[in-house]
Amino acid sequence: MRISGKGDLNTGTVVSQVALWPRRAKVLLDTQPSMIVSTHGSWYHAALASGIIIPLYVYPGTSCSGWPSLSAVIAEYASLPFYIIVNPASGPGGAGTQPDSTYQECIPTLKASNVKIIGYVLTGYGGRDQADVTTDIDTYAGWASSYQPDGIFFDEVSGATADFSTYSTYTSYAKQLFDSGGGFTTLNPGISPSDLDYFTIADLIVTAEQYYSDFDASDLSFNSSAPASKQAVILHDAPSTPPTALIDQLITTDQLKAIYITDDTQANNGNPYDSLPSDLSSFVNAVESAASA
Repeated sequence: MRISGKGDLNTGTVVSQVALWPRRAKVLLDTQPSMIVSTHGSWYHAALASGIIIPLYVYPGTSCSGWPSLSAVIAEYASLPFYIIVNPASGPGGAGTQPDSTYQECIPTLKASNVKIIGYVLTGYGGRDQADVTTDIDTYAGWASSYQPDGIFFDEVSGATADFSTYSTYTSYAKQLFDSGGGFTTLNPGISPSDLDYFTIADLIVTAEQYYSDFDASDLSFNSSAPASKQAVILHDAPSTPPTALIDQLITTDQLKAIYITDDTQANNGNPYDSLPSDLSSFVNAVESAASA
C-alpha cells in the first residue's frame, strides 16, 4: 500500500488522513448480535462489529475540500466503524515533527466516536532499520492531541516466523503510546501471514490487498488462530457500482472486521488510493446494511 496521494509516486510518498473521537459517543441500546459496546478511556464507543478501512491518500486541500464526502458519511453512519490510515509523507514526516497545517486543521473535522486514525509506518518486510520504525511511531505519538492518531498501520509486513519477534516489539510499543495504552495496531502483509501468531499481536491484519478482478473470497481462511474478526480486505480497480453480493459475503457471511473496495485504479502505474470511491455513499450504505443483517 506504499502509494502516494501527494508528492512523487516514484518515491512511494503516501498521503492519508482522517480523524478520531471528538465527541462522547451515544451508547446504542441495541441488542442485535452484530452490535458491540466498548469503552476506551473516557469515551464510550458503540458500533457495529464490521466496518470500513480507508487508505485516505487524498490531500485534504484548502478548507479541507478533499474530504467532505468522507466527513459526511462518517456523520451519517455513526454506528459504522471507520479505520482511516493517515500518512503525510511515507510516514509522519521528519523525526519529531508535526504534520503540515492543512492536516492539523482537517484531521479534527473528521473526528468522531466511530473513527480510529492509524498512522502509516513502513517496515520493509522486516528489513527497515528498527530505529527508524520506532522513530516514526514516536513522531506520531508526539502530534498534538487534536490530530494525534489512535494507533499505527504497519505496512509491508513480513508475516514470517523469523520476523515475528520484531513485529511483536513494534505492536507492543505502539499500543503503549496511543489511546491511554490501548493503541490500535494494524499489520498489512497483503496476504495471510504464514505465521498465524501474528494475529495475537495485532487488532487487525490486512489478509488481502489486490486487484478486484484477482480476488476470490474463497481464498480467505478463518479459524480460531486466524479469526475473521481480525481480518480486513482491500480491493482496487473495482466496478463503479458497489458489488453488493461480495460485500454481503465478506461482511454478513464471513464477518470480516473491515473492508475497502474502490473503483480508483492502479492500472498503468496509477495510485488506487488518491481518490475515494466514486460512489462512496452507496458503498458505505452497502457495508452498513450487511453489518446490520
